[in-house]
Order: sequence, then C-alpha cells, then structure tokens
Amino acid sequence: MEKTIQDTVHGMIKLDDWQVSIIDTPQFQRLRRIKQLGFANLVYPGANHTRFEHSLGTMHLAKILAKKLEMDDEVIVSALLHDISHPPFSHSSERIMRTYFSSGHENVKLAITGELRDVLENLGFSIRRIADIVEGKRESIVSGDIDVDRMDYLVRDAHYTGVAYGIFDISRLIDKIKFQNGVIVEEGGIRAAESLLISRFMMYPAVYFHHVSRIATKMYERAMERVIEAGFDAKKLLELDDCTAMELLKNHDPEFYDLLQNRKLFKRAVYVGRESVDLKEIMGSNEHRIEERIAEAAGVDVKYVIVDIPPLEEFREFRVRVEIDGKIEKLEEVSSVVKAIKTSWIDNWRFGVYTKKEYLEEVKRAATEILGIEKTMQSRLF
Repeated sequence: MEKTIQDTVHGMIKLDDWQVSIIDTPQFQRLRRIKQLGFANLVYPGANHTRFEHSLGTMHLAKILAKKLEMDDEVIVSALLHDISHPPFSHSSERIMRTYFSSGHENVKLAITGELRDVLENLGFSIRRIADIVEGKRESIVSGDIDVDRMDYLVRDAHYTGVAYGIFDISRLIDKIKFQNGVIVEEGGIRAAESLLISRFMMYPAVYFHHVSRIATKMYERAMERVIEAGFDAKKLLELDDCTAMELLKNHDPEFYDLLQNRKLFKRAVYVGRESVDLKEIMGSNEHRIEERIAEAAGVDVKYVIVDIPPLEEFREFRVRVEIDGKIEKLEEVSSVVKAIKTSWIDNWRFGVYTKKEYLEEVKRAATEILGIEKTMQSRLF
C-alpha cells in the first residue's frame, strides 16, 4: 500500500511500505531536526529546510531514474539513506567528523544502528552494499559525477534561500541519462548538464560559502571542539540534532552559545582570495597553530581568533561522460562553458581570519604581518 507526501519541490512523492518502515525509524526521523544548510538561515531566513526532506527528494528522483534505467531497490534505499550520517548542522560539523571519526558523512554505517539496522536487515538489504553505493565505491546514480543528490539539493536550496542560481532542467537531464558503467548524458541533455554545473558554481559563493555562514560555522566548530576536548564523546554527535547540539553548547560554552543564538557573530579581520596567499602552503597549514600565533601577536585570547581555510571543492561534473554521435567524451572536452568554469571556479575560494568586533584592528594587523598579506589585496574583497 502506497503513502503519499506532498513535497515543496517535487510535488507528490509516493512511498512504498518498505520505504515508510525505514523513514519511521528514530535514526531517520533525526534528519527532520537537522537543517540542510547549517547556519545559512542567518543569511537567508527561509533556509530552514532539513536533511529529511532532501533525503525524500533524492529518493524520489532515484525512483524515477531507476525505473527508466531498470535498476533495483538497492539504489533507491541508498538514495534514501545517503545523508543518514549527517551530524548536527550538516556540513558545519563535517570537519569535526573528519577529525574525530576519520571519515565524513558519506560513511553511512556510522548511523545505521538500532532499529534502522534491524529494519534494513529484515527487508533483506545489505548495509555494506548500501555503504559502497553512497561512498562512491560502486558506480551509481546516487553518488557520481552527476547524481540525484546534486539534482535535488541544488533546486531545493535555491527554492528555500530564494537564490535563483540553483534552477536547472531536472526533467530534461533525467530523460537524457543512460547508465553504462556509470552515468552517461546523451547529446540532447548536454545543455541541462551544463546548467547543473553553472548552478553549482554560482551557488557556492552565494549560499554554501557565504561569509556569514562560514563565520557561524567556524564559531560552532570551535565551540564544539572545546566541548569534545573537555570530555564529550564525539561519537554521540550522530545521536544529536541541531537543538540538542545547541543545548550541549549552552551547558558547556554559554558564551559562544549566546553569540550564535543571537547572531552576534565575529567579523572579518582578513578575507582574501588565492592571489593573496601561497595556496599550496596555506592548504597544508594547521588552523589552530595559525590562530595561536595571531592571538599571541594581537594580545587577545586565542578563542577569539578563528582561522578559516576552506577546502578546495571538487567539481566532479567536469568529468561526466557525454555521448555525441555514438562517441563517449568528457563534458569538459566538448563544452566551452564547462572549460570556462573549470579555469575560474577556484576564484570563489576565500581565506578568512575572524574575530570579535572590538579586536578587529589588532587581529588584522597581526594576521597580515604573520601571513604576509598586503592590505591593498585585502581591501579589494570587502
């Protein structure tokens, strides 16, 4: 017997009984209380959507594509569970996971426990095979160069933030996808694939790496690190949601809890692009050590200095295969649009040093001297 959910983005999503049994587990219900975009609602007030609805949307697209490509339910359940291991505030806790778990949210086995594990085993699904699909160890439509995860989150995030950059033709792209040892986009879907890549390229500086989101993320990250170092078991993060994580901060780091809760965020003392730093050297640097040096030189408590070295995001879509006149080629080789994006996407990257408003001048002076950043280069980015 099917159930139906009305989704804001895709409309009616139909659920089979076995899908409902998974969704109704406590482990999956936790995703209702984890915001899809972490602290982005401090910039875009409408960005309060959750990993729960994104997971349903990803599963919905997987069902459509799996039916077209004659794939089995293993792909569908993998799409449904692809974000089950997201910690509180989604990607805002990603670095914490990699520090204390030595893996990221893609490791779904971390959260497939208890009732969820029992349900999956009773349904005959292999947890190992699900994990292999989500982690990209097996070619699939769930995790790949172009996948249903990206298709859903771009349009969903655009809808809830009100930023129109994430809009592209999902229906056209799905219609022109086939699967042969991985996704292949037929010639008629190349423009839709280009649009997806453009959407992602535009959404990164506007939403995913907006400086206010980055500052709040790093403040939360540092506060949670202090809580863990004080004795909290990091493994329990996957039992928490956004509210219980904030309650944890309230009890152990009330100052930073208040700053985040009331949007009293740090300001940018330094905020520069790759042309202002030695990118290779800075990517290999330890944020905490730089913070200690800057704090000592500025004469402020180290917890009021936050260094932000964002990861260099990988755009796997550059490698997506397309079919033109029966010949398989890479999208970047046949699209001038994609070639242009590939050479310019790194221009969105920013290195930041953040502090309280009252320490701005001292921290800016110390950071620019220690890091050798010219003030003229920095001023262009404000």
